[in-house]
Amino acid sequence: MTVHDFPARLVAEDFCLRPMSESDLPEVIRQLSDERIAPWLAAVAQPFGLTEAQALLEHGQHPGEHIRIIEVEGSAAGCICLGAGLWYWLDPAFQGRGLMGAALRLALSQWFSQPAPPLLATCRTDNTASLALLARLGFARCPGSRRMFFQSSGRSHPCQDFLMAPEQWHLLNPPLYALGGLRLRPARQKDVPALALMLPRATPPWPAAEALPSFVERHRFRGAATGLFVIEDKLDRSIGMALVAVGAAPALAFLSCDDASAHGETIARALAEGLPSPAR
Repeated sequence: MTVHDFPARLVAEDFCLRPMSESDLPEVIRQLSDERIAPWLAAVAQPFGLTEAQALLEHGQHPGEHIRIIEVEGSAAGCICLGAGLWYWLDPAFQGRGLMGAALRLALSQWFSQPAPPLLATCRTDNTASLALLARLGFARCPGSRRMFFQSSGRSHPCQDFLMAPEQWHLLNPPLYALGGLRLRPARQKDVPALALMLPRATPPWPAAEALPSFVERHRFRGAATGLFVIEDKLDRSIGMALVAVGAAPALAFLSCDDASAHGETIARALAEGLPSPAR
């Protein structure tokens, strides 16, 4: 598996995600020694001291694991780790603000901004806060439950697995790209009737109308800045579609000749330079 590229720092309005450092270890030790945090994390032994904190820091330096401190106004409020799975914790002093949900949305948006494997998160079945959070984010509950050994208690507990596939994330959180007063978003199957209206004036690589559903699926957005996109105007009207592929000029089709004349050159020129950063 290719090591997932993940930025060292992500910045939001009220917090940032940054790598863990040696200077964070005293606070990490304090938080992971807290009886309100430690029992919910399977790999956190008690007592949790400097040796364990340094091992966690080293774990985050592995190229396949990405440990990020949630920093709020200079304070370490908690932590997120993305890698073989997803796990996280938040200092009780910062709970109840929606901070972890916002931090996870920021991290997951970046994680799935490129082709990525599905992400697994596991929590105890009595961890009601985490169960609700994963559901709000759109994670799918895996059938059944299983038991995991928790080092802090020295015994196993019933746990629930949740899975987020890239397709599910993009369906729930479609990126929008602003281009010349218009916007592009990934095409979905529900767009087929509108896109079919653009085909009579289209030539290859556009398919025949009956092949459009499979065409939409084949070119579905998967995280890279490529795929089939719907072009919308300021009135949320679908006026065209764009097929963006690596190493090929973007292909465009429009609902009308007027739309093509008004926007075709601008969209083609903008797409030739690559999609911009998504507006969301």
